[in-house]
Amino acid sequence: MKLVISAALSAILVFTSAAAYAEVPDFSKTAAAQSSYDFSKNQPAKGNNVQQSSAQHDFSKTAAANNQYYFLNNQAAEKAHHLLASTQHDFSTTTAIKQSC
Repeated sequence: MKLVISAALSAILVFTSAAAYAEVPDFSKTAAAQSSYDFSKNQPAKGNNVQQSSAQHDFSKTAAANNQYYFLNNQAAEKAHHLLASTQHDFSTTTAIKQSC
């Protein structure tokens, strides 16, 4: 009985809350929605200056940014050799199989 009352009160609270009856704003009625609105007349936002991160790297100062840099002098990277793992597992070699025998 307590569960039914609790569920009923919760449902009443949800359906009578202000958010349930809130009107969705209709932006088509705003001045900016008119085809004649000139966005270039808007004032820029103030106090919204985002500082650049100091972690950015200036690649123009590297040796490779120089027009005299010769890329063919770079050492070739060693080719990585990876062994492909088997997708199947041999369960006959597990300790659980050995203990059950």
